[in-house]
Amino acid sequence: MRITEVALEDIKSYADRTVVPIEGGVTAILGENGAGKSTIQEAIGFALFDSLPFNNKEFVREGASSGTVEVTFEQDTQNGTERYRIVRSVGRSKYGVHRYDPDADEWIDQDIDSKKQLVDWLCARFDVDDGDELSSLWSSSIGVPQTRFLSDFSQTPRNRKATFDALLNLDAYEEAWKTLKDIPDAIESQQQDLRSDIDTLTGEVQGLPDKRAEAESLADDVAAIEERIERKSSELSEKEAEYEELEAVEEEIERLDQEVDSLERDIDSTESNLETAKEELAAAEEAQEKCEANREGYREYKQASERQEELEEREAERDKLAEKRDAQEDTIKEIRFEVEQLEEDLEELEEARETLEAREADKERYEKLDDRIKSLKDREDDIEALEEEIEQLAEEIEEKEEEIESVEETIAEIEAKWEETTNPETLSDEINDREARRKQLASERERLEEQLDRLRDTDVDAPCPTCDRPLNEGHRSEAIEQRETRIEEIETEREELAEELAELRERREAAREVKQRVDKLPVHRDKIESLENEIENLRTGKKEKEAELADLEDDLAALPDLEAERDDLEEAYDEYQTAEFRVEEHVDVPAELDEKRAKLEEEQSALAEIKDELEQFDGLDEELAEVKETLEETESAYQTYIKHEQQASQVDERQERVDELESKLADLEADLEGTEAKLEETKTSFDDERFETLASEIEELKREIQRAKGTLDEKEENLRKEREEIEELETKIEERQEKLQQLKELKADQQFAKWVRENVREAGPKMREIITDRIGSRANELFRSIRGASAETLEWTSDYEIVVHDADVQKSFSTLSGGEKMAAALAVRLAILEQLASVGVAFLDEPTANLDRQKKRNLVTQLKQLDSFEQLTVISHDQTFDSMTDYTITVEKDRQTSEVSVN
Repeated sequence: MRITEVALEDIKSYADRTVVPIEGGVTAILGENGAGKSTIQEAIGFALFDSLPFNNKEFVREGASSGTVEVTFEQDTQNGTERYRIVRSVGRSKYGVHRYDPDADEWIDQDIDSKKQLVDWLCARFDVDDGDELSSLWSSSIGVPQTRFLSDFSQTPRNRKATFDALLNLDAYEEAWKTLKDIPDAIESQQQDLRSDIDTLTGEVQGLPDKRAEAESLADDVAAIEERIERKSSELSEKEAEYEELEAVEEEIERLDQEVDSLERDIDSTESNLETAKEELAAAEEAQEKCEANREGYREYKQASERQEELEEREAERDKLAEKRDAQEDTIKEIRFEVEQLEEDLEELEEARETLEAREADKERYEKLDDRIKSLKDREDDIEALEEEIEQLAEEIEEKEEEIESVEETIAEIEAKWEETTNPETLSDEINDREARRKQLASERERLEEQLDRLRDTDVDAPCPTCDRPLNEGHRSEAIEQRETRIEEIETEREELAEELAELRERREAAREVKQRVDKLPVHRDKIESLENEIENLRTGKKEKEAELADLEDDLAALPDLEAERDDLEEAYDEYQTAEFRVEEHVDVPAELDEKRAKLEEEQSALAEIKDELEQFDGLDEELAEVKETLEETESAYQTYIKHEQQASQVDERQERVDELESKLADLEADLEGTEAKLEETKTSFDDERFETLASEIEELKREIQRAKGTLDEKEENLRKEREEIEELETKIEERQEKLQQLKELKADQQFAKWVRENVREAGPKMREIITDRIGSRANELFRSIRGASAETLEWTSDYEIVVHDADVQKSFSTLSGGEKMAAALAVRLAILEQLASVGVAFLDEPTANLDRQKKRNLVTQLKQLDSFEQLTVISHDQTFDSMTDYTITVEKDRQTSEVSVN
């Protein structure tokens, strides 16, 4: 996964919508404390992982009713790289997921409008089971809050185990052991149910042979009825074929009757159409005569109309030139005005150059004084910085003294605790005794369970499998009850022993912790000596800074006199600045003035050319008036010609229509005569009496077949029911065999479940040792690279304690300096992230506290080499990261509002 963009609106100190682009590789988010850096990390955790380290209302900007977070990310899938945008609001219910469609270049809504739908969608995307695991993935691995970064390693062994077992999924072994507790009893209950089912099934399958005989008899009856139906159906087919032949003759008679009627109607219609066509032909011939009478007037009108179009085109051309002439005159007026303005600007330019020459010396003296004053004022900030450094050194001295006091209290506490603690070896002996007793009870339980299985499976009157006496029902029940009672007693005692063992192991673990702390007392005493040396060095540095502060205060005493002299020169300096601006503003005026004057002459010449072109259109209006007079005189003849032109052109077409209809009428009369003769011939070949007899015989055969089919359906239904009952009984026989096999398998499962439960709990500590060893080895590589000290090594023990070895000295996490703690925690966190963070992104909030510049550079180098991550983001107030990382985002806060810039 790759996060490409985060947008915040009304979130904490972010007011208007602020977009933060995120790149690949190592990114630094920089800014002062309180600027809003961590808010970007919190927004990603809130939107993508449903994780927020405080109440939702605290996430909304003060004064706003709600806020919105948008996170855009890319993810590689089987279909290629897909891009999504998650939208989530605080203070109101707004949830959304949008997918980017590159083909359509638009965002497609995924129809998600509730928190549950959003969390379920995110769980599926990041391959986690539920919302709790999604939130834990962020808070414990990808985006560990700054407050937990070190504190997780400073907890007691028990709390460390709870924290990191859950993170590494090792708590699953303990949960599995608890879950498996009731499985053996559940399997025994299943065995009892199976035995009862087997007895029931044995009684139900006794009548199977009788059912099979009845089904065979019904099958014979069905075959006889089907043969009779087939015989009657054949006879029915023969009669239906003869009936269909006569029915076809009857249909042909009806068709010929209809054809005669149709031909008679067509003849009537054709005669009517012929009369209409003759009338239309006479009208077309009359229109042709009127067109010939008005042809000359029509021709003159058309010629005048075409000439009018030509003259109107010239009129439009003349009007366009007139408009161009008017526009040219306006342009000349504008250029004349611009020339006047430039002449005024030229006068200002000459005056400004004179002022520059007169004020040059005053301006140079003013700037020298101003630079000197600024230099001294910049050093005023140095006073505040020196005072802060002196105060910080004093605080560090006080912190070191308090740390010495704390270490001395730790030594006293360890010594007192050791006096109250039982030796771990003594507790180990007690644990071994109880473990031996549990194994002994487990062996006895297995022997009793084997005897129970044999007692239940042995037939009555056979020798007892446990004592060889004849086995009757009373003896069997008594023996089973005795062994079941003893098994319950064993289970009770084993559970008590398990509780005692857990308590003893916990006491031994605590005792070992105390013993480890006792072994580290020399380290604590060395720590006190080291802190005393550091205090001495800090006191020396404090004295040097106090001397530097006194010298700086003396240099600043001359500042008021310098400011007074500068103020006297300020008016002259302002005049110089104004004149300099005027010179820069009007430097191009002489050239522009020459250019405008040349332009004016050019435009005046163009105007003269336009006026010459307009003279060519003299007399145009008179010629147009003559053409219009001709149009008025010939318009009547033109309209008469146009009115009858189309109808006159149809004379030939209408003559063809009359000839066509006369021919069609003759053909229809011939067709009618032939069809009437064929109708009479067909009627003589139809036997009406035979047609009616066949219909009666067919109906009788259909009734007989229907009655036989009714009997067949009844027999087949009875046969189907018998076969279903047979199939059901055969299924029960198979079911009985399956249940016998299941009973055998359950006995084996019961024994296996008991064995698994005993071993699954013991696997947890072994897996913890393997995982912490693997992560610790990688963490050691990172720690040594960050520290740059080849003599130091890091160990992450099976109880999740960080131990640093420096030559022959072994130091626990609580005794490390601030820089050592941060480097060690960073190394382990990064190693865990490499092991677990399948999402491919990680955030480190202020990971460089107490690291010097070289160790910060070492850290960034290691971050860039982590191949498991596409993106690693470091959040810090330390500006030195700006030159170390691939990409830098700076957050600044002005008037309670955060602003983001990208480098």
